[in-house]
Amino acid sequence: MKNILFLILLFSIISCQKRTEAKKVTSKPNTSAKLSFDQQLESIKKATSKDSVLSNDIDFINDSVLKGKFKVDISKYELEAKKKNCYPIRLKRKMFDEFYNEGFHNLGDINGDKKEDSVFVLHALNYCEEGDSYYFTDNSISRITTDSNCCHPSSIINIGDINEDGKSEIAQYYSSCASRYKAITIYSLKNNSWKEIKSFSFVLNDKYLIERDFKKLFKKTSKNNLEYYEISDIDAKGKIIASWEKIKI
Repeated sequence: MKNILFLILLFSIISCQKRTEAKKVTSKPNTSAKLSFDQQLESIKKATSKDSVLSNDIDFINDSVLKGKFKVDISKYELEAKKKNCYPIRLKRKMFDEFYNEGFHNLGDINGDKKEDSVFVLHALNYCEEGDSYYFTDNSISRITTDSNCCHPSSIINIGDINEDGKSEIAQYYSSCASRYKAITIYSLKNNSWKEIKSFSFVLNDKYLIERDFKKLFKKTSKNNLEYYEISDIDAKGKIIASWEKIKI
């Protein structure tokens, strides 16, 4: 009798396990019914009201933001977004007003092709991007992404050809909008992409104003060698704590 009861119990346990496993299999989402990235994107476009625009609307960007003065190509960034399933942001059209007024900032010839280059700012193209980006009027030059929404074309400056490779190095003034602690980052152009060389502190102060004195913070000493003036803090008496530092490009 005990053996029979044991067999019945064992059979019940096995049956229960099989039902549980069956539930696990049938409870999986039906991936075949999931919309593709392009289908999701089309759905987002259709749901966008007339007073709104998608952050990656290239026609709106070229016609209304850049006003036909330049045609930016964002195709390579869109491919990256698709791979990562990064969808565009729906924004009110008035959000782009800041870009209307900022326009372009001329940097001179930064890539050595004998043509002048300018920089402009665009909002994040999708949810995966944290802040504004700097774009250049030569589409072959990669953009510079940031995690800040306080970017301005004038925050990029040509600091000259430090490494004497025929291309100019640039510096970016970085602001987090609120804090008095800012940063300046130096970049060098390598194969049309920006390589970050050095980032250093710039604390807001009364002696040096970034709009007026940006160029005073750098000086080339020889090929590949640059000195920069780092303002790291302000003491209790209001005196800036700063020093000239050296870097090699």
